[in-house]
Amino acid sequence: MPTHSATRGHGGPRSRWLTAALLSVAVGALSGVVAANPASAEPAPAYDHSKDKGTAPGTHAPLPKGFSTTQLSVKFKPGLAVRLRGQGLVARDSGDTADIQKVLAKYKDASIRPLSSASETKTTEQRLQLERKTGRQLPDLNSWFVVTAPKSGVEGLLKDLNALPSVEIAQAKPNVRSFSEPLRPHQKYLNSATSVSGGGVDAEYAHTQTGGKGDGITVTDIEVQSTIIPAYGGQTISAGDDHSLMLDSLGHVWAWGDNSQGQLGTGDTAARKIPVQVPGLNNFMSVAAGNDFSVARKSDGTVWAWGDNSQGQLGNGTLTDSSVPVQVAGIYNAASISVGPNHALAVLTDGTVRAWGDNSQGQLGYAGSASPVAIAVPGLTGVITSTGGIAAGYGHSVALINDGTVKAWGGNGTGQLGDGTTTNRTAPAAVTGLTDVRLISSRGYHTLAVLNDGTVKAWGDNDQGQLGDGTTVDRKTPVAVPGLTNVSDVSAGALHSLATTSSLTSTTYAWGDNAQGQLGDGTTADRPSPTAISPSLEWVAAGRTHNIGKAGSSFFTWGVNGTGQLGDGTTTTHITPTQLSGVANRWNLCHEDLAGRVAAGQIVQLPSAFGDPCSTDAGTIYHGTAVAGIIGAQDDNGVGMAGIAPHATLHLTGNAIPDPVAYTTAHSQPGDVMLFEFGAEPEAYKHYPWEYDSSVYDQIVLAVAAGVTVVEAGGNASSNLDDPLDPYSAVIMGRPDSGAIIVGAGAPPSPGGTNCLGSAPPAERTAMSFSTYGSRVDLQAYGACVATLGVPLANDLTPSETNPNKIYSGRFSGTSSASAIIAGTVASLQGVAKANGGVLTPVQARDTLKLTGTGQPASDPRHIGPQPNLHAAIDDILTP
Repeated sequence: MPTHSATRGHGGPRSRWLTAALLSVAVGALSGVVAANPASAEPAPAYDHSKDKGTAPGTHAPLPKGFSTTQLSVKFKPGLAVRLRGQGLVARDSGDTADIQKVLAKYKDASIRPLSSASETKTTEQRLQLERKTGRQLPDLNSWFVVTAPKSGVEGLLKDLNALPSVEIAQAKPNVRSFSEPLRPHQKYLNSATSVSGGGVDAEYAHTQTGGKGDGITVTDIEVQSTIIPAYGGQTISAGDDHSLMLDSLGHVWAWGDNSQGQLGTGDTAARKIPVQVPGLNNFMSVAAGNDFSVARKSDGTVWAWGDNSQGQLGNGTLTDSSVPVQVAGIYNAASISVGPNHALAVLTDGTVRAWGDNSQGQLGYAGSASPVAIAVPGLTGVITSTGGIAAGYGHSVALINDGTVKAWGGNGTGQLGDGTTTNRTAPAAVTGLTDVRLISSRGYHTLAVLNDGTVKAWGDNDQGQLGDGTTVDRKTPVAVPGLTNVSDVSAGALHSLATTSSLTSTTYAWGDNAQGQLGDGTTADRPSPTAISPSLEWVAAGRTHNIGKAGSSFFTWGVNGTGQLGDGTTTTHITPTQLSGVANRWNLCHEDLAGRVAAGQIVQLPSAFGDPCSTDAGTIYHGTAVAGIIGAQDDNGVGMAGIAPHATLHLTGNAIPDPVAYTTAHSQPGDVMLFEFGAEPEAYKHYPWEYDSSVYDQIVLAVAAGVTVVEAGGNASSNLDDPLDPYSAVIMGRPDSGAIIVGAGAPPSPGGTNCLGSAPPAERTAMSFSTYGSRVDLQAYGACVATLGVPLANDLTPSETNPNKIYSGRFSGTSSASAIIAGTVASLQGVAKANGGVLTPVQARDTLKLTGTGQPASDPRHIGPQPNLHAAIDDILTP
């Protein structure tokens, strides 16, 4: 496209539509015109619009107020078969073609396109099929065209076109307004610049233009996001059959994966493909995941459980499932916990053990039926109270005694009790020849033990090589696992095993069954001996066919993922460890005006955000939800309000991911928009645009060079960017222009002398007292009284609504609200530009909005720039 100057009338993007100046071409023979088959009876004719020609409002000048002055629709008489061919309009009759071209040639700025975006052939086939079905003639959409004349207007065109005998009707496009968005009147920032109810950016005009709803444009909202840091130590991660648990550094429990029995503790049975926080759990110390239930130990020594309770594995005295945590009865001094597929164990601070749940193999320590309450394992004392002192396997249980010996009881069909037999035992018995043990682990039919010298021994089932001794022979007594030294942690899965070392060159090992890639070595081949995998992890947790590992503040998952148990937002199996982002969600994607607007594949994360995408936690999701609503709330769903760019694709991410600006740039195209909903705070209560950070500045320069328009919130601490004595401002102003749009917060309108700020608000478009200002601030938008999507603590527009997904607020504010409005405005402008020949460069977009905007009052000394006027900006870029 030609180079664009923001000066009105020079070099805007050329339309894809055919300009009138190119319509004078030789008349050629028409092709592809399909004639209808004669009917056995004369069908009822389609409506003939010529009856309204010249009399209906909008078909003649002067045009009523409710009609577009720049766009009209014209229908040529269907029998003439007027079509666009190559570079011109052609018809069956050359005289008709010449007359049409003569009229259009008078209006040099006019452009024309077919009304239907479908091919002529498909449009005709669909019409003929419907005519056969209904037995009547139907309108021929191939006869309709849309003409746009942004400079000359359409009043003259209407007169000339309607005078042609080939034209059935020409009518100016009526302005449209959605009456289905009941809260739209609160969105004054969508109004025209001169609206008596409050001037805005005139998004309503933009919405009547092709592409003006942000069509084809992606807007990435980058929000401040906290990082979920894993708790230190063992028993803080756990993998069940098809779900996973994790404890964070603040003592909160997170869960993800299958939830058919309520094992995620979220109060429902909906599976989660990303980690969600279990409501109401605080100050917890350890977690354990069974088949379809979960158990967690609190710092006060109580134990809580949720999920499947068919065997009494929740320990609350019932057999009723619970999708929320319930307290295990009678335990107040638990020091450690472990769960098997359907039973649970807890070591108390006095070294005794309590057990509950399934007892079909005597795994509770007695002969009898399942127990829905925790009972003492008879005769068992002196069990170590630290992590790894107790292990619940598949139908058996194991305990580590203070003297370094191990006892086991329950099922023993594959020698998992380690006593040299395959005889079940209902009372704890010593594991043969095993001393000096430091920790134990079991889940399936085998057990692992780490000795104090860092070596590992294993016994029990070995069909898949899960004992790691190089064979697939079951072992009734412990055998050494060759090649492992300095082992710090082990975890026995259903048919595989994991271990990690603590040496300077720490290594993570896996062995056993690998049909689902659960060994993480990049293959699906079983390994009967330990195989090193990458990366090296500090702690590991093996489940049935998937695993969790952590190193420092990073999480890794791998293996089967059919129910989302890997937590990466997908159901794709991973045969190598995949890192989870660990960043927290900042949006309620289930709000009625966002539901369906942001698909999982549209969220730019590495690879997913922790937290329920339907979160209603006001403390975490208000800001992001409000911003997304301003930009992209649905405009045609009959509820709530409309976004400035409701057809734009929304990408949502946070500053906690590595290099978010560069990452977003790599996932964007020219014309897309990147929004920073935060800024730098080098000192308390001192806010500056994020580009103060030197690395961010460089990334912005690269993003702008790639054609991505960057929008930055200026900040809410009254910083003056022109103050030479302010060292932070001096850094920003001392650099060349990054190309970003820096946004200030302007005062909203106050029709009638009042708004949400009270009865004496600041003058419209003056700088709000808190706003960053200065010559580098490019544009302003409302810094208060902004209507958007709300949360339970911000629902002033819907005070009686109790459904958090239907709540709205009229008080979003700051340069946050202002920059969201500007981002939506840029997306709308770029959508129009894209639909008419090509997107603007970021500098062109910025300059156009500045030079066509509604100015800040000259009396205001705190410069924050003009408020955009999309009507004027769109007219500017569409003017040749």
